[in-house]
Amino acid sequence: MLAINKNEILNWPGGKFTPKVDHIGIEKPLPISLATGGSPASTIRAAEMGLPIIYAIIGGKMEHFAPLIKLYKAIAERTGQDLSKMPIAAHSWGWLSDDKDKAIKEYFYPTKLLVDAISKERPNWTGMTYDQYLEGIADDGVMFVGDSETVANKIIRMMETLGLTRFYLHLPIASMPHEDIMKAIEIYGNEVVPKVKKHFKDKENKKKLFSFKWKK
Repeated sequence: MLAINKNEILNWPGGKFTPKVDHIGIEKPLPISLATGGSPASTIRAAEMGLPIIYAIIGGKMEHFAPLIKLYKAIAERTGQDLSKMPIAAHSWGWLSDDKDKAIKEYFYPTKLLVDAISKERPNWTGMTYDQYLEGIADDGVMFVGDSETVANKIIRMMETLGLTRFYLHLPIASMPHEDIMKAIEIYGNEVVPKVKKHFKDKENKKKLFSFKWKK
């Protein structure tokens, strides 16, 4: 992938996907990140290469990813990389509605279908029970389901707990009614994102103010 930023046109002989790539109408250099489900090897490789990283955090507890991010930062520093140019992000599943209980009820079945399908292909996965679903949407879980207040606060918690600089919410597409998906996108863009951005902006402003007072 990194070769894309070195050549206008690429040819991958024998490759199955994307035989030719050009930069027409695309930002250059192309921002490239390494995505991983939580592999230590991928974490180390991304850090050594100076690449931003995106963790697919779709199961377990958010705190479980803290050691990986600590490893990523340590390796980057040890190999002389510039961490300020290496955003650390997470990608998680979620669903939004104006009513928290409605969102929780709506999201279970489509999520169960997805997890059950994946579990048939991956030996370390099992089908989803309702109790497991409730664990996932709990405060320390990694699914972001509810109203805007619930989801925004949980995103803030994950970003602060793991030291993230970016967060991506994956909303279901084909498994939910189109009008409900559009409503969820609207809530996320108009309510959740501004709240999260304001939280971190206010936090940074307080930090600058404290630093100014201390120096003075």
